[in-house]
Amino acid sequence: MLAVRKTSLTIGLVMLAGCSGSGASRPASDVPTVILPGPPGAPKLVAVTSDPRSLPGVDTDKLVERERKTWWKLVNELYAPCSTEAVSIATCVEQERKCAACTPAAQFLAERVRRGEAPTEASSAYGARFGPNFKKVEIADSPSRGPNDAPVTLLVWSDFECPHCRAAMPILERLFKRLSPKIRLVHKFYPLRVHTNAEAAARAAIAAQNQGRYWEMEQLLFAHQNAQADTDLEHYATMLQLNLDRWRSDLHASKTDAILARDRADADRSGLSGTPFILINGREFDTQYFHLDGDLESWVKLEIELTARR
Repeated sequence: MLAVRKTSLTIGLVMLAGCSGSGASRPASDVPTVILPGPPGAPKLVAVTSDPRSLPGVDTDKLVERERKTWWKLVNELYAPCSTEAVSIATCVEQERKCAACTPAAQFLAERVRRGEAPTEASSAYGARFGPNFKKVEIADSPSRGPNDAPVTLLVWSDFECPHCRAAMPILERLFKRLSPKIRLVHKFYPLRVHTNAEAAARAAIAAQNQGRYWEMEQLLFAHQNAQADTDLEHYATMLQLNLDRWRSDLHASKTDAILARDRADADRSGLSGTPFILINGREFDTQYFHLDGDLESWVKLEIELTARR
């Protein structure tokens, strides 16, 4: 398969990298790559020499001539997002192939080019959004909101002391409310070792979940990131009127240990390098290419539309 190395984009510093630490970092030898769409083993498409043309359903009116040439080169040299279509994006759109994602993919690239991204940046973002980079993770008994059969599932790994996670929560909450019931929001735990109280906070949240109060505990923990000592956590449990004896017992129960180990292993296997770490229907919402406060909603809305057309 074709692959392009990830390159840094100058977008929204607040949400670019997230929190990282000794418990969430890729080995230096494991340089991440983006796998681009295309049939396995397919040869590189021939470079385009024709002048840019319009594609039906794709708005390129705001592109200047230089940008149109870059966009035209990309849609002709990148494979269509459906592995069954061994043609370029442009050919897929022009021939009205049975790949519902082709026109949105062409529009996506037009928007990335208009942002000022270089061809390598735009193609990497395309691979991250439309490529075959799916991660399979079981929801299991993780805290979940929304219908089990919702067309879009967001899995979010968080650290309760991570300021980037706290900033992400209102964005996710607004998105969930706007798009409900077509979205399912699932929380998983990844306490970073660099954060002293993160694991204790995660255990407090799991213990609250056992009494049906996870989401309320989550709100308290993110609202009080500087107050997560043991006495603070017990205070929050009291505020939520939890059975304190049971809550204290659950903090260090073997089941709690297993949940933390499972969530950490799932995230490590899926490529987590920082928190928040988000999978949308199995694809990573990589903050190296996408901004939570600008790209998340459009991604999810398109995913809802494409799921309905499959």
